[in-house]
Amino acid sequence: MYKIIVKHSYLLFLSLILIACSDSTNLKPEQEYLDVAKQKLDAKDYQGAINEYEELIKNYPKSQNAITAYNQIAGIYFENLKNYQESINTYKRLAEAFPDSKEAKQSLFMVAFIYDETLKDKTNAIASYKAFLEKYPNDTDPNDNMSESAKTMLQVLEGNLSIEDMIKKNIETTGTNDTVANEEIKTNGNLKKVEPESNDKVADDDKKDEGARQ
Repeated sequence: MYKIIVKHSYLLFLSLILIACSDSTNLKPEQEYLDVAKQKLDAKDYQGAINEYEELIKNYPKSQNAITAYNQIAGIYFENLKNYQESINTYKRLAEAFPDSKEAKQSLFMVAFIYDETLKDKTNAIASYKAFLEKYPNDTDPNDNMSESAKTMLQVLEGNLSIEDMIKKNIETTGTNDTVANEEIKTNGNLKKVEPESNDKVADDDKKDEGARQ
């Protein structure tokens, strides 16, 4: 009886090894997932493209290409499927999976932006801008003004103000028509008019980043 149990245990262990080996050999290269997803996206098979990107994320969770996949999925939900909540959820997943990346900051800003500009959900927009500023209180990259923009948007939402109201308030507070400050308010406020980047633009930017790292 003991020998039978040992034999069965051995066979089970061997089967598990064979299954694991089979799964690993069936893994496609990362680029193949991206290429197939792009083909399906071009064919307007949006769910098929999402499935390919999700497989890439599952099989290569720490890869730079996983960031590309998250961005592409979020873009498909936003641009093509008009499923804004799923776009938000995907941006949140990206930020959780890569918390120290520049894409995490962009993703959390997009969460607030979609609540604010697309869904007109003031409560969640305010909460999201506050959560964003708690993690990113200041901009450290001279080419990035998302934190300043978030501060402006938060003031607009909490004070029920327009960009023009903000400029008027600035004039009243300072007693002068500070052109530079007013232009900064306009610039930060104009981010509200910017839609998420297209899927092709995100993919091209990620390829450039990857080439720069090599």
